[in-house]
Amino acid sequence: MKKVRIVTDTVCCLPDNIVKEYGIKLVPLSLAINGRPYRDQVDIGPDEFWKMFDDIKEFKTGAPALTEFTSIFSELSKEADEIACTFVSKALSATYEAACQARDLFLKDNPGKNIEIVDSRTAAGAQGFIALEMARAAAAGKPLKEVVSTASDMVTRVKFACALETLKYLIKSGRAPKTAYLGELMHVRPIIGMVNNTGLVENLGRARGKEKSMERLVELISEYVKPDQPVHIMVHYTNSIDDGKQLQEMVMSKFNCVEYYMTPYSPVMSGHTGPVFAVSFYA
Repeated sequence: MKKVRIVTDTVCCLPDNIVKEYGIKLVPLSLAINGRPYRDQVDIGPDEFWKMFDDIKEFKTGAPALTEFTSIFSELSKEADEIACTFVSKALSATYEAACQARDLFLKDNPGKNIEIVDSRTAAGAQGFIALEMARAAAAGKPLKEVVSTASDMVTRVKFACALETLKYLIKSGRAPKTAYLGELMHVRPIIGMVNNTGLVENLGRARGKEKSMERLVELISEYVKPDQPVHIMVHYTNSIDDGKQLQEMVMSKFNCVEYYMTPYSPVMSGHTGPVFAVSFYA
């Protein structure tokens, strides 16, 4: 049976040990800070990013170079005939389109290979959970068609919600919900997310202060998870791991978590959002 390898990008928020365990390949998005180029999670990690955050005057991101994709496709094709990919929502990034272009170029020279690309329609750990279940299906010996089917099923199930300190970074990036432009209120944190399978960032409300924001995220999970229903959770943080730990305690005490991780946002994400805490999940 042909072996299937899995590819996603650095927006996925998967823990390093999980990426290594399942052999998931991560394509780094590109970013530029004050004119200097970096590859996300390769040339710069979360710690380095937050050390320079206050001095950032210009922040730009972009899709990975085509050579980033073709290099990974070439590497994986040495041990597998088939590759399955999922990337950050194509409504938010050109990564998906770049991957499709790179696939077409690669397959011209390697016609015996198969590469399927699935739009995650989401981001952060919700995207990561899709990639992880694809990797588990591949590890179980499932053929490419079933791995892709697993991805398509997960796309409809995963949810992601985030409490921002401010919307100004997301508005500047052009990725904020349209209702965000109505303005921000003092001490009120915007709650955004991707919960309706649209591929777009959605406005999920507001909460006054950090504590209420965390409570609202927990409430949001409750809207999609039944009491005692097994749930897979990934909590995210940016510049404060203590925020992540606090949200972790609230989530763990409330839900039947059968799988749980806590991970930082990557620099390419943090630059668009600023300080946040967030949660990705599926039941």
